[in-house]
Amino acid sequence: MTENQIALRAARSAAIALAFLFISGCYPAARISAIPAKAPADYWLEKKQKIRPHQKKAVLEALESVRKKAASGSSLEGLGISTLKESVILLEDPSSAIPFIADAIEGRDLWAGLRGEAYYWKFRYWCVDMAGYMGERQFDAILASIVSREEEKDELRIRAVRTLREMKAKENLRKLFTETDNPAVREEIAQAILYFD
Repeated sequence: MTENQIALRAARSAAIALAFLFISGCYPAARISAIPAKAPADYWLEKKQKIRPHQKKAVLEALESVRKKAASGSSLEGLGISTLKESVILLEDPSSAIPFIADAIEGRDLWAGLRGEAYYWKFRYWCVDMAGYMGERQFDAILASIVSREEEKDELRIRAVRTLREMKAKENLRKLFTETDNPAVREEIAQAILYFD
């Protein structure tokens, strides 16, 4: 083969590859779920069983105090400012707080009866924010599920995106970007992805 023939074949192959990429971009691809696998139910139970009674009491009292402040009707900013003491208590021993924060975010166990309350999303917002400081990778699945659920409040979904960014969950954010239709949430995800690049 001559150099011209090699160049012609290379150009033809490149043109075919570009055409394929263009055509594949024109048709919607099947959606792949972006939600990572959730931790097994006994994962959180095992974590709770390792917590000493006095630590559990301190964590639950702090979370209950936050819940009451969220129920009082304060704004998100006001809630954040008024709960600095509770934040410090939880951050002093994050391993004790992690399973209870996961329960509060998902509305399990002690928090199951609060899911229908009008203020509960503010309490969850606060817990989602705290999750970013805990260093627990199992929160990825919980936060990704919040971002992907259209019925969740936009403020809560955006807070979950920001927490995923703080946790450096770049791949989860990329998957969520392709799956999310809400423009405000997509924009927040795009900004989070750009933060990494």
